[in-house]
Amino acid sequence: MAKFDLVIIGAGPGGYVAAIYGAQNGLKTAIIEKGDRLGGTCLNIGCIPTKAYIETAKYLRKIKFMKELGIEVKDFSFDFKKASKRKDRIVNKLTKGVEFLMEKNNIEVIKGTASFIDNTTLKVNDEEVEFDNCIIATGSKPAELPHIHFDGDFVISSTEALSLESLPKSMAIIGGGVIGVEFASILSAFGVEVTILELMPQLIPGMDKEAAEILKSELKKQKVKVLTDTKVLSAKNGKVEYELNGEKKEIEVEKVLLAVGRKPFTNGLNLHNTDIVLEKGHIRVNQSLETDVKGIYAIGDVIDTPKLAHLASREGIKAVNNILGVEDKKDIYLSCPGVVYSYPEAAFVGMSIEDAKEKGIEAEEAKFPLTANGKAYIEGVKNGFVKVVYRKDNEKLLGVHIVGGNASELISECAVAISKGMNVEELSGVIHPHPTVSESLMEAFHIAAGYPIHI
Repeated sequence: MAKFDLVIIGAGPGGYVAAIYGAQNGLKTAIIEKGDRLGGTCLNIGCIPTKAYIETAKYLRKIKFMKELGIEVKDFSFDFKKASKRKDRIVNKLTKGVEFLMEKNNIEVIKGTASFIDNTTLKVNDEEVEFDNCIIATGSKPAELPHIHFDGDFVISSTEALSLESLPKSMAIIGGGVIGVEFASILSAFGVEVTILELMPQLIPGMDKEAAEILKSELKKQKVKVLTDTKVLSAKNGKVEYELNGEKKEIEVEKVLLAVGRKPFTNGLNLHNTDIVLEKGHIRVNQSLETDVKGIYAIGDVIDTPKLAHLASREGIKAVNNILGVEDKKDIYLSCPGVVYSYPEAAFVGMSIEDAKEKGIEAEEAKFPLTANGKAYIEGVKNGFVKVVYRKDNEKLLGVHIVGGNASELISECAVAISKGMNVEELSGVIHPHPTVSESLMEAFHIAAGYPIHI
């Protein structure tokens, strides 16, 4: 029987980062992965391959924008198969990188499906593995609707959408969340006729409402049909039936992408052999990310926290710190940013004004439009803004919401500011290079501090 100080189930961004950090801190570590490759959903069938396609879509849009720059591109073609092969090359390169890191850090990689025998022992490939500590990082899988299920042909998941060998002429996307909006941005640039059907009144439910409206407007400019407040009744035989404003309608499409979220993956773990508790499908953990069993932790999509790869990585470090007895009480959720890699991008961190009101915090917001930013004009992505939310009493920064070019890169500065408890007066004094889109942050903080400059 093999025995380890730390065994991690799942080699996604949460699991493999926890494994590296644990091994670097002296723990004899093993990681168990049931898939063919390390890296989890994010690296293999999520974040990385979708962003590879998003980069292709970005250049297709830039070609169209070149005419405005005085560059005439008279003839060009788009080869989807080449774009797909590039996506696969990137994924293969990065998965090999994770394998190298496991070897470099002397982490034993066990390929197989793990199941609990009891609170201290796992079974993998008919072999027993004993542990002092265990981190469950098994991730999530695409969710279905009670009346609409994946069939692998007409109704597909994001996993299957990333492995399409050819593009459909038309696609309905059920769900206007992050996954649905990102795929709409990709596919519309690739020439697919896209319709989004979202049950809630806005895209990306929970996002700043004004930001969501800009995304909706921009998607429509990309010839994406966006239907909110829409209930999908069925998806079969090449048709999607839905209800909008009390009226039943239908559309004919070649494919349906069901993108209504993800649910935690605990199948096969045999948690009933342990004292671990599930709540609505998620593994219950305390503030230290420890389950109801001492020494067993859970991180990432399998627990009830935002389903973000970068957050799972930080949760992995937090769990290992607690195993090592290192104090790690920082609220990692308060300053964790989220990004929608749409066109334009949207990024956010902290609270919206609505969140603050719900928490009983008197807050105000200040907004700087990108139409007043020179670099945004130059780059041609000017329909957006930077919005900052701050406390009324001490002007402490509570949240930032950005829509526009490079939003994914700009948001990290704001995450640092929130993490450090900075206020808008301090932030307004930070000099940003000119001309950059990042100046919009400074301008928004100027407005919040009471001295608007370029508006």
